[in-house]
Amino acid sequence: MKILLTNDDGYSATGIQLLYRLLKPYGEVLLVAPHHHKSGASVSRIFWDEAIVHKHGDHQYSVEGTPADAVAFALHGLEFTPDLVVSGINDGLNLGGDTVYSGTVGACMEALKAKKKAIAFSADFKYFEAAEREFDKVMKFILDHDLLTNEYLLNVNFITKEFHESKGIMITDLGFRPTEHYYLKNSGSKYSGRRKFLPYEFVEGTDLYAMHYGYISITPLKYANQTEKGLEELRRKVQTLEEQH
Repeated sequence: MKILLTNDDGYSATGIQLLYRLLKPYGEVLLVAPHHHKSGASVSRIFWDEAIVHKHGDHQYSVEGTPADAVAFALHGLEFTPDLVVSGINDGLNLGGDTVYSGTVGACMEALKAKKKAIAFSADFKYFEAAEREFDKVMKFILDHDLLTNEYLLNVNFITKEFHESKGIMITDLGFRPTEHYYLKNSGSKYSGRRKFLPYEFVEGTDLYAMHYGYISITPLKYANQTEKGLEELRRKVQTLEEQH
């Protein structure tokens, strides 16, 4: 299997270098990642006409751009044709609404655009030990159950620091937690952004529920924010109104 590996923490980050080693038994691995830390980049693109690329070895490159830039360059610049695109391991969980901002997930969205199968891996902040211990279990679960598809990506979150070992693997939906954003004024014109999570219910079947109770979560995420429920609802409303007139 040919695997393209990327992330949003930068090519030299602990998570991606760990994942580079963990993926070796699964096939040929090419690492192409942002040269600098690009968390929160989502699926944004910086370069279109010119790409600045650094080569760090036969199978490792970095680009002066975003995670999506890295994936685009690997596919269309290096003309690498992977069977699977893997992003991570992110230093911090990507759960619920945070997946909208995540560059780890954004890299996989860019892969889906090119009709490539993709997995995004995330771990609790500075807690890669659990991810390393249970990585092969997760990969076996995904491959044995034939979960890979180019119709949606798999967003995988390992357990938090509260747990040494997971209680299992859950297929989950996105959970949502209310958040309060605020800014603290620093010197001059500088402000520091902050957020805190407000009380919320851990809804069974969501990624937040899995996190809270010590499970590894696998959440399917579709490209470009399509919503079958919304589409059907809008069509139904329009049809009803037209029938009334």
